[in-house]
Parts: sequence; C-alpha cells; structure tokens
Amino acid sequence: MLENYIIRSKKGYSLVELLIVMAMVGILAVISAPRYSDFIARGNVRKAANDLLQNARLTSTMAIKENRNYVIAFDTATNSYSIGFDTNGDGVPEGYGVGSEIDSDGDTILDAAAVRVVDLQTVYGSNISFGTTATNVPGAREDCPACIINTTPVNFGGGIVREIFLPDGSFASTGFVIINHSSKRYSYIVGFPSLSGKLDLWVWDGDIDNPSPSGSNECTNPPIKQCGWTEIR
Repeated sequence: MLENYIIRSKKGYSLVELLIVMAMVGILAVISAPRYSDFIARGNVRKAANDLLQNARLTSTMAIKENRNYVIAFDTATNSYSIGFDTNGDGVPEGYGVGSEIDSDGDTILDAAAVRVVDLQTVYGSNISFGTTATNVPGAREDCPACIINTTPVNFGGGIVREIFLPDGSFASTGFVIINHSSKRYSYIVGFPSLSGKLDLWVWDGDIDNPSPSGSNECTNPPIKQCGWTEIR
C-alpha cells in the first residue's frame, strides 16, 4: 500500500507546461541571438587589432635583439600583413627557407618571403578587413583636439605601405592601421604616433547603429577621447 501511494504521488510535467517552457526558451534565444552575434563580431575585430599590436611589439623586440631592421608590410588588397627582417634595405620583409607552410597554430603562413603572414579574413573571419566607415581618426596627442579627416585604412606615407622597425627601438615613420568589421562597423586603430617607438590602440565609439558618435574630446584625463574615438591602450 505504501509503495502504491508513493508511485501515485510522483507527478510529472504536463504537455502544456513543457510547451510553455519551450516557448520561453525560444523567445530568450531570439532575444539573445543578436547580442551574441554583436559580442562575437566585436571580439573578432578587437582580437585582430590586439594581435597586430602584439606583433608590432614583438617585431620591435626582434629588431633590437638582432640589431637589424624589421618590417611589417600591409596589403590592403588582400587584407593581410607580412612580417620579416630587412637585410637589403628595400623595405620588403624577408624570411627563412624556401616555400611555405602553416604554423603550429594553423592560423598563419610561414613563407620564404616573410617570417610570418597574417591574413585577417582567414584568421579572424570574412568580415574583418582594413578600413572604417568613420570619417575622422584621432590626431597626435599634442594636437588634440585636432582630427585627421582621412579614411585611408593604412597610412604610413608614400611608397610601400609598411612600418620599418629600427635596431634602436624606433620607427622609420609614423602612421596608423584601421581594422574594421564590415557588417557591424566596429573599428579599431593600431597607432604608430611617434618615431620613438610608441604604440597605441583606439576603438571607435560608433557602429552600424550609431554612425555619428559624440565628437567630444578629452585630452588630459584617461580615457583619452578624440573625434568619436577612445584610446584603450
């Protein structure tokens, strides 16, 4: 009798309750999906910018350690950049060996023409490229609140689009690289603002839903703000 009572007392979920729970889960999924997509998109473009910043620091370290010029050359047509040493002074990255192979992480190519080649769209996603929809980029800190009206995605002056890292830790030129998410319009700048070897990282405060962020400038107290951009490193 006791066993029969226990069995009859155990109640399951009704079909209506299960349908209600499934409907709630579906609604939450629909609501959260765009947010998750935005999170992934912003994460991808920021990782691309952070990796370029770290690669630039590593390249500078190698130039100092080996006492020779190193180069990062940018190809805006293929949305890729190459890193290598420069023994003949032509500003073109050189590398080791012959032929090419995928590195141990499977995300970059080791090639005879360069020590490392990074393809933005292969590594970070098809929407990641050089460029931005913003019409302003931050000027030099000492010129704040001046803005540079320039949509050039990579700017290091004339000639080959590149930065040369010198053995004393300095740069051969100043410039900037903008990395963008083409559909969400998230943008980051890796800046080479000083010949002394300084690097910085900026994020655009706008996106596809906010194409004209506030242009208020704050040049003395961190975080530094210029032209709708915020310095984050």
